[in-house]
Amino acid sequence: MSYILQTSRLTKTIGGKELVRDVDIHVKQGEIYGFLGPNGA
Repeated sequence: MSYILQTSRLTKTIGGKELVRDVDIHVKQGEIYGFLGPNGA
């Protein structure tokens, strides 16, 4: 299957603070996804 966005075990750390850990995302063309944090942003 073909995806326009794909991540595997994505982790992001800024200033020693881990923001996301081990995120897997597979987005097909035409799909809409939202990624919300604890404060809804």
